[in-house]
Amino acid sequence: VIGSGPAGLFCAYLLAEHGFCPLIIERGKPVEERTKEVENFWQENVLNPNTNVQFGEGGAGTFSDGKLNTLVKDVKGRNQKVLDIFIRHGAPEAISYQAKPHIGTDVLKQVIRNMRSQIEAWGGSYLFDTCVTDLQFTNGILQSLVCRNQITGESLHIETEVAALAIGHGARDTLAMLENR
Repeated sequence: VIGSGPAGLFCAYLLAEHGFCPLIIERGKPVEERTKEVENFWQENVLNPNTNVQFGEGGAGTFSDGKLNTLVKDVKGRNQKVLDIFIRHGAPEAISYQAKPHIGTDVLKQVIRNMRSQIEAWGGSYLFDTCVTDLQFTNGILQSLVCRNQITGESLHIETEVAALAIGHGARDTLAMLENR
C-alpha cells in the first residue's frame, strides 16, 4: 500500500483484518514524529518537504481536525464502518450518531497510532521515510517497486505484483512518474 493517508490507512487495515500482511510505504514520518515537524514549520517556518501537513502518516486530514462526513448518503454502510473502526481505536462513540461528527486533531492522531498498532499486530508493516520512485513491469505485469529512503537516499527494490496506490493529490512527483510510465 503506497501512502498512509485515509485511503492507504483503511486499505491496509482491511487487508490486515482479512489475514493479509500489507506493507505500507509512506514518504513521510509516523504521526508522532510528523506532529513535531508540522509544529516546527508553524513556529520556525522550517519546511520538511517529505513530512509536513500534506505528507506523513494520516494524510492531510490529520491537521484539519479530522472532519468526517455525515451518513445521509451512505447506503452501503462504508462511512459507518469507518466510524466504527475509528471508535474501536479511540474516537468518541458520539461520532456514530452526531449529525456533523468530529474527532479533532489530537484524538485523531492517537486513533491513527492505534490503527497502526493493530495493523502491525495482524502482521502488517510500515516503511516510513520511503518514497516510491518507479514501478517496474514485465509484459504489462508489475514486478517491483523502486523506492528511495528519504533520509539516507538509499535505493530499495521491493518485489510485488500488487500495489495499491493511495498517494493523495500532493504527491506530484509520483503522479508525474505514473504519467511517464
